Amino acid sequence: MNAALMLSTLTESATAFWSVRNERQRSMILLGSVALLMLLVYTIFFGPALSGRAKLQLDLPLLRQKAAEIQALSKQAAELKTGGAQDSTPVSQESLTASLSSRSMKPVNLAVSDDSVRVQLNAVSFAGLIEWINDQQKVAHLTVIDATFTALPQNDMVNASVTLKQQKLEE
Repeated sequence: MNAALMLSTLTESATAFWSVRNERQRSMILLGSVALLMLLVYTIFFGPALSGRAKLQLDLPLLRQKAAEIQALSKQAAELKTGGAQDSTPVSQESLTASLSSRSMKPVNLAVSDDSVRVQLNAVSFAGLIEWINDQQKVAHLTVIDATFTALPQNDMVNASVTLKQQKLEE
């Protein structure tokens, strides 16, 4: 009820204000109201859109350049990925034996089948074994699936049983 009374009072005062104005004053008030409305519409809707458009036109060449760089880097990464797949050759018992011998390790048991390797070593340096495993990860793309270490009384010496699997790189 109070809102309806306020609206009624406002309408009456606006009508009284309008009726006491002469024709010239009414046209000036209408012209000012239309100009104010147009300014308000421009400020709210068109101004931000036009300034945003101008900013985007300035930023667009830089964004296109960055997109081209990203595409080039993506293409380069894909080429490196497929190039790395060709470097991976199947492991052989001879290559693993030679690799272990170069680090003064003699396997008790060495079994190679398809893409998996099982190595059993007695009384080897733990640090040397870890270095050999890291080297095999880099060179032959072998990763450790299972490992069992038994510490020996001498420092840094272990009995080890390690199962490795060769990773197939996607092309």
